[in-house]
Amino acid sequence: MFIESFLLLLALNFLSAGRVIRPEERIIGGNPTEIEDVPWMVSIQIYGQHLCGGSIYNADTIITAAHCFFFNGAMLDPRYFEIRAGSHSKQSNGTLVKVAAAIIHENFVFRLLQNDIAVVRLSKRLEFTNKVQPIPLAESNPEPGTMSFATGWGTTIEGEAGKASKGPIHLQGVKLRIQTPNFCGVSHDGSRICAGYYRQSTCNGDSGGPLVVNRKLVGVTSGGFKNCWSSAFFSSVPYFREWILNAIKSFPQHV
Repeated sequence: MFIESFLLLLALNFLSAGRVIRPEERIIGGNPTEIEDVPWMVSIQIYGQHLCGGSIYNADTIITAAHCFFFNGAMLDPRYFEIRAGSHSKQSNGTLVKVAAAIIHENFVFRLLQNDIAVVRLSKRLEFTNKVQPIPLAESNPEPGTMSFATGWGTTIEGEAGKASKGPIHLQGVKLRIQTPNFCGVSHDGSRICAGYYRQSTCNGDSGGPLVVNRKLVGVTSGGFKNCWSSAFFSSVPYFREWILNAIKSFPQHV
């Protein structure tokens, strides 16, 4: 009972401040997507329950959102987590691998979702197949008007963001148009990418998942409007690219 209550509270307490209301975790207006089409996609889980998405960078490294590892402002031990790779189902098939460590951006601010980026080291290397593949990092932010693709196991019903929801079992994907920062009400410093529009967005359960352009990782799902009714914002991978690469280098090497 404690674990079930903990997971419910964990899902309902990911809140942020200001016009942009809550950490992002959602696919609204999308369609079922096969893992062979997005083989870099993973489900990040705690106590066997899907919590966030992530992207495979290499055989033992996942890129995700920092807020996925926080509860009531405190960081959880990354060793509570595991990832499922190589399956369109968040509940079965593929490969389960435990998380060994995570590095959170040193300037991450939970309430504002600033610098919402993290890298994860797995306890063992993934075996690459047609369902498990890394994705390269983009080097520049996409221009407004560019079409991107987001995937996740998050809430699919608009207005369900604040409610306990198991979300779909089958991975969902949605095409999102890149917008100007003003469209999401975020800063123009390049640290966030705004994407989506009315009833085309991400939602609760999609946090940490990939935003992809030309099969390169351009963003990490971070936050958006209450009830997932419009666009969302994503931590910019090009902006944090140097930080990501340095964080990966700082992990101890596997023996």
